[in-house]
Amino acid sequence: LAGFAERAAAEPDAIAVRDGVQSVSYGRLWCAAVHTAERLTAAGVRPGDVVALLLPRGAELAAAVFGTWLAGASYLPLDPHHPAERIAYQLNDAGARVVVTGAGLTVPGDRRTIPAPDLDAVPTVPVDADRAGVAGPDALAYVIYTSGSTGRPKGIPITHRSLVNHITDYAVRFGVATTARPTGWLSTYSFDTSSLELMMPLLHGGHTVVLPDEARTDGALLAEEIRAHDIGFLQATPTTWRLVADRITDLLAGRTLLSGGEPLPGALAATLTAAGAELWNVYGPTESTIWATAGRVSAKPGDRVDVGTPIANTRVFIAGPNGEPLPIGLRGELCVAGVGVASGYHGRPDLTAERFGADSPWGRFYRSGDVARWLLDGRIDLLGRMDRQVKLRGNRIELGEIEAVLSDHPDVEAAAVLVVGDPATDGSLAAFVQVPHRPEAVDELWEHARRRLPRSVVPHRFLAVEAFPRTGSDKVDYLALADLAALQPAAAGGDTAGADGGDALTTTVTKLFAELLDRPDLDADTHFFTSGGHSLLAASLAQRIKDETGVRLALTDVFENPTPAALAGRLRGLT
Repeated sequence: LAGFAERAAAEPDAIAVRDGVQSVSYGRLWCAAVHTAERLTAAGVRPGDVVALLLPRGAELAAAVFGTWLAGASYLPLDPHHPAERIAYQLNDAGARVVVTGAGLTVPGDRRTIPAPDLDAVPTVPVDADRAGVAGPDALAYVIYTSGSTGRPKGIPITHRSLVNHITDYAVRFGVATTARPTGWLSTYSFDTSSLELMMPLLHGGHTVVLPDEARTDGALLAEEIRAHDIGFLQATPTTWRLVADRITDLLAGRTLLSGGEPLPGALAATLTAAGAELWNVYGPTESTIWATAGRVSAKPGDRVDVGTPIANTRVFIAGPNGEPLPIGLRGELCVAGVGVASGYHGRPDLTAERFGADSPWGRFYRSGDVARWLLDGRIDLLGRMDRQVKLRGNRIELGEIEAVLSDHPDVEAAAVLVVGDPATDGSLAAFVQVPHRPEAVDELWEHARRRLPRSVVPHRFLAVEAFPRTGSDKVDYLALADLAALQPAAAGGDTAGADGGDALTTTVTKLFAELLDRPDLDADTHFFTSGGHSLLAASLAQRIKDETGVRLALTDVFENPTPAALAGRLRGLT
């Protein structure tokens, strides 16, 4: 906050955020932040409180973040695309006193809200850099939620000290502190990585460009944005890089790219580095503040890409079965210590005791659950997970959370969820359920899950079984379930809410469904997501539809209209 205030005082007319056709200066952003802080204080917010932000990425969100800090509070980032029930849980669990909302967005329940600041109408005030010190380094900057194995998301509180340490390291390491080129703001703000794209340039005198959500999957659109703004820094998951690479490789020379959130395939890394990009592979649990390690990727990365070395004031050790640090080459659990490690999970002392420790030469540390080993050159080779947490298309998923949500359906006696296929490429979530008293309930489970879970976590297939196969120790045999999933094709139907089929547009969309799902037996009422579709394929579907019709669909359009008939109806409404 101090860095932002200093820049606003020194050059108030310098551009801070470019958001579509809108360019917002540091001075104007400061005024909006002060206005937000005053309204929050008038609404009863006090230092130490939590303020929820239910806003799309943009200059208004940036002002709300800084305004929350000026009020002495921490923020809770909420994704407007998440189900209302999940948002309500986070609001209740975090004890958010007030919610700052964007236009057209509804807050679940009866809660005190204030609208996002109108950047053109807020009063002009001088920059008072002393106000930037209202929140000390050990005060909370934000509370962010991740998937939880019990069906309840887990809140992770992060301090200003942790955030500033990481942002400072990144800005210097990735060259953002010394370049005039802007940063691209692409990540969803409910992911902590998004704060990197906002804060890194603004705390060092640069500016950030708000990129459209569709640019995560539409390479042509991302290319337009890179050209228009000469963006110098971009961050994304390997899934996104794989989707857009063929459209942007001729623009990457001299730009800095970050890849994180899931393993970076060597072939993809080679494509990006061959295009002239400075590519970094990064790793870090949310519990240790954004990215804990970073490694510059060589021009010839090979099949495996390591995750580099710890960033500033961060220590990593590889622990053996009894917690002892392991030497080079031996596999163990990756543990993170240092200034970035959170104090624990909000309101979850049992889970905090399980995942966090303090009795070590490194001080407080977090047990990541990731398997890793030290390489001879001091870099870290990441090898997978120890538990049932998975990374699928950049999303951290607790399979137990999905099982808990499905088990809440009144007709489901038990549920087991697993990833089928390669999580790094074409993996999908398959849910096996026991519904002995009402077998037809299996057709209701996609909508049930969609109301409770983020769309990236909703299973793609639901298969009813009479009983789960068991191992010799009487546990669910997930390997046997994976074999069963491979033998059973996904259902080809399940939603008849769309318009009548038979017209040319519906026929075209049905054909695209069939090609992407590799299913010749589809019709106008086939449900994309219960027939084997997932978010990556949905993004490909939207791109194919744009190529065929010239109409650009948002990923949300596919989720809300998951049949050819319904999606054709949506297309007609957009033309």
